[in-house]
Amino acid sequence: MPIISKRIGAVCILTALTGACSVNVTPTPSGYARTTQVVPSYTPAENYRLAPSHWTDVAKIRAEAQRLGMQVNGGRLSKVQAAQHLNRFRLGLVGSNPVDDSVYEIYLRSAVDSQRGAIDPAQSKALVESALRGWAQRWHAMSPRPNNPAFTNFLMEHMGMPPLK
Repeated sequence: MPIISKRIGAVCILTALTGACSVNVTPTPSGYARTTQVVPSYTPAENYRLAPSHWTDVAKIRAEAQRLGMQVNGGRLSKVQAAQHLNRFRLGLVGSNPVDDSVYEIYLRSAVDSQRGAIDPAQSKALVESALRGWAQRWHAMSPRPNNPAFTNFLMEHMGMPPLK
């Protein structure tokens, strides 16, 4: 029995370290329900291919961002609310991965800082571009790579930068 326990422990640690486990926390009337699902969403660099749905997912994120942008321009949502809505949309569509999660954190921080007047739109754009450039530099050496960095590639496209492939 101890060998089986050690193997199960090792699998759990490996799963946690590689991030191949997605945890969804859903609000319920009595609190929060947590579901955990192991999803093979990473591919070693030497065999890397984007997910078959990747470019469709990028287009869906783009369409949702445009819809939310119209709501911001119409005064129905703040920039921060729109960023949060877009994040929930991308998590529901493609799930979590370290690249998109990292880029979203910068995206949200720039929206918060911009909304409170701490930075201007050009500075906000520069923060996001800097994060994207950083991931573009690390991408080729990264292993394993997430196979659907759709949020990041949506922003790359929006900023006129080459996508992660």
